Amino acid sequence: MKTNAKSGWMKWIVCSLCLTAFPVATLAAPITLKLGHTGPPKSIYDVVSYKLAERVAANSGGNVEIKVFGNSQFGDIAQHWGQVKSGAIDIFMTEPVLSLIIEPEPKNFTVIITPYIFETQDHYRKFIKSDLFRSMMAKVETAGNMKMIGYLGDRPPRALTTTNRKVMSPADLKGLKIRTAMLPPAVETWKEWGATPTPVAPSEIYTSLKSGLVEGQENDISYARDAKLYEVQKYFIAIDYIRSGHGAWINQKKWDSLPEDMKKAMVKSADETAPYVNKYAEEVVTLAEKEIQEKGMIVLHPDLKPFKESAERAVPRSDGKFWEKGLYDKIRALK
Repeated sequence: MKTNAKSGWMKWIVCSLCLTAFPVATLAAPITLKLGHTGPPKSIYDVVSYKLAERVAANSGGNVEIKVFGNSQFGDIAQHWGQVKSGAIDIFMTEPVLSLIIEPEPKNFTVIITPYIFETQDHYRKFIKSDLFRSMMAKVETAGNMKMIGYLGDRPPRALTTTNRKVMSPADLKGLKIRTAMLPPAVETWKEWGATPTPVAPSEIYTSLKSGLVEGQENDISYARDAKLYEVQKYFIAIDYIRSGHGAWINQKKWDSLPEDMKKAMVKSADETAPYVNKYAEEVVTLAEKEIQEKGMIVLHPDLKPFKESAERAVPRSDGKFWEKGLYDKIRALK
């Protein structure tokens, strides 16, 4: 018994010495971040958000978890921005153009929703990577108390769906009640095309189309598939009038509180998400077109020249009415 007791005490002393000589490292507590977006379930918004979450978990060694809350669970676009600004939610995943909601006057981001300003998706990417974009975004970050983590990849071009209107030229749009973003370049263009722009929240698009409040809406082809618009819309018309992509913005205070290695992990994760989403966005156009046709939707590919010419007349491009003079020309020159 004495031998066993002595042996036990010796083990206790040895273990105590080991702990004193080699203290156990204190692990940083895992961080959980809430990310919101306004896209429907399984939409490209979900694809982007969950891919970012996956890469952040991997690059942070599991120390940062992003929980995704989609389908407008935190409200509409303006409400998401407001909650990121206040810190009620941590991250908002959306399109860079929608940051114009919080930018101080003049609202220069309005320029990138000008129809056909970008000739190709590559042209759009060049703008996103440019010093011009970074200088514009700096104002948004300051005004919105937030930090742009990075560009998360392309979105298929925005097009048109209608309940029963076959559209092959701007003349076919006369009198059409359409849900569109209520931003000057888009609104003025739809008016020039003869349509009647009508405000509808993203979460209410399907019900508004079903009820007849609006007869059409403009979104990309993946949205038409994922939101099941084929149940309430007959035509998808590929006018490809606005090109865009996805980005992630985090509350500035939350960003400042993160250790430097975690910040680097998040930026790296955004950089890794973009090429994955670019490939997905390219492939989904063909796949979604096939799927909505199988559901009975008719896909039309009109000549875009009349749409482009009419859009040119709708919005003054270089006179400084909607944005700083010369900004449109600078963006066009990036191609």
